[in-house]
Amino acid sequence: MITKQQWHGVDIYVLENEQLSFSLCPSIGNNGYRLFDKAAQREVLRVPDNPSVLAASPVHYGTPVLTPPNRIKNGYFKVGEQEYRLERNEKNNTGNHIHGFSVGRPWKVTGASKGEDKLTITSEFSTADFPELLEQYPHEILMEMTYELSGSALLQKVVVRNDSSKPAPFGFGLHTWFLLDHQPEKWQLQLPVSASWELGSDLTPTGNLLPLGDLAELTNGINLQNRNLDDVFQIGEYTPLAVLRRDNYEIRYVPSAEFKQWVIYTKGVTEDVICLEPYTWVTNAPNLSLDADTTGFRTIDPGKKLELEVLLEIRHS
Repeated sequence: MITKQQWHGVDIYVLENEQLSFSLCPSIGNNGYRLFDKAAQREVLRVPDNPSVLAASPVHYGTPVLTPPNRIKNGYFKVGEQEYRLERNEKNNTGNHIHGFSVGRPWKVTGASKGEDKLTITSEFSTADFPELLEQYPHEILMEMTYELSGSALLQKVVVRNDSSKPAPFGFGLHTWFLLDHQPEKWQLQLPVSASWELGSDLTPTGNLLPLGDLAELTNGINLQNRNLDDVFQIGEYTPLAVLRRDNYEIRYVPSAEFKQWVIYTKGVTEDVICLEPYTWVTNAPNLSLDADTTGFRTIDPGKKLELEVLLEIRHS
């Protein structure tokens, strides 16, 4: 079942089957802000109380879309002869740009369909609709995002097309908030990664990759009690994967191979939330003097597309 509903006066779309109910708010960043697990009778994501709360803090609930992800130092980078000056919007006065240009901005729903075992909704976002964005990032980029709900799995497909005449640097990330039910001691996080990025005082990478140290067991799984994480990891040769487990309950978050980095954020010492953030490029990638295989930096050629997928699957045993 797919229904268009009102959420305190704001249009939302709800995709619902026997296992899950998924709510999407296109007008506030195309945020998939609610995923309810019917079998476990629990909210999977951190849900805002109302649209005003989401609009005031669009990166703090549900599944915010980051383009580019995380920070750009001083809001500036240069690729070839083209300069980019993004809004310097980080609130702690570092002068950095943070969280990208699509967070909180409206998307347009372009289609929805119901198949035999799959519910689908598609939205799009074009930088051409926002003159203030073209001043900062002079490329007409069309992002098309499709959510597919099937059984206990939610698949997010993203197609990014460069409609401008020059190669467009493009980084994509998600900032997905998972609930820990105020019981972090019962949860484990498995995150196969090869190294962590050393961060400067403004939380942008210095360019140095460090051993995992106390977090070396992430590949097999660590308990989340008393964790205080705000860390950037390189996936390296591993397959992109994050798994949250408790008892006989498992959440698998599986990005496609284009995702090269993870950020894990617990908003202080673990209590009720953990943010799992898959990125195609690392924080501030365009300004790092490292090879693209390491940073994930990429451009999309004129007329070409970048295709990404992220699967969120819930398993009960």
